[in-house]
Amino acid sequence: MDIAQLERIGLKEKEAKVYIELLKEGPSLANHIAKKTNILRSSIYDYFDVLLDKGFISYTIKTGKKYFQAVDPQKILNNFEEKKRREEITLKEIVPKLTKLQNIAKKKANVEIFEGKEGMKSVFSYILKENPKEIAVYGSSGVAYKLLPFFIKHWHNQRIKQKISLRIIYNNVPEAKERIKKGPSLELAEIKFLPIKNVAFTGTLIYNNKVLITMWNPESPLAILIESDDIAKDYKDNFEILWKIAKI
Repeated sequence: MDIAQLERIGLKEKEAKVYIELLKEGPSLANHIAKKTNILRSSIYDYFDVLLDKGFISYTIKTGKKYFQAVDPQKILNNFEEKKRREEITLKEIVPKLTKLQNIAKKKANVEIFEGKEGMKSVFSYILKENPKEIAVYGSSGVAYKLLPFFIKHWHNQRIKQKISLRIIYNNVPEAKERIKKGPSLELAEIKFLPIKNVAFTGTLIYNNKVLITMWNPESPLAILIESDDIAKDYKDNFEILWKIAKI
């Protein structure tokens, strides 16, 4: 008998030896099995306890002595199959509950804050690394390029190389129109305007499952990156409503 095969079903080497010996010998006293397996008599009871717990052996008491015997291998197989069926039933019951917990985790938003000019550069670089098909932008007046002219120019050049399209909704202010004429290339971009006459120093970018809220204060620019399927969907839905209202 290959002990390794018994090890694959959960027995350790000496446990397997004890079980095999009991199969051969039939009901036996502890000292007899200890001699047959070369296991110290003081240790043999430890292996008996483990095998009893795993369901591989049983015992009877005759004339005040404890005789150990191997459980029928077919009964062990039946026990394994029954255990497997119980585990399968349990899994079917708990998997939906575990999935609900996972869905709760997915709905939680991951939020990061980026500060200063270097922080703004970092978060915009992350967008290009994710390589979204489209970026939807609204609430801006086109002031970003004045704060980071060389970076924004490079960023748009790279965006165009990656063929990432833009849809932008600007506030209808002179600063936005100046940005279109004099700022970095807006190739692969569709532009519309909302009838808002105030210059906005904040903007919202939506891509993939992320929302990036930017605040272009010249002294301390700030960006808040929100990662959430649900939140991104809500913002995207709002953008689509504004896109229908906005004018070319």
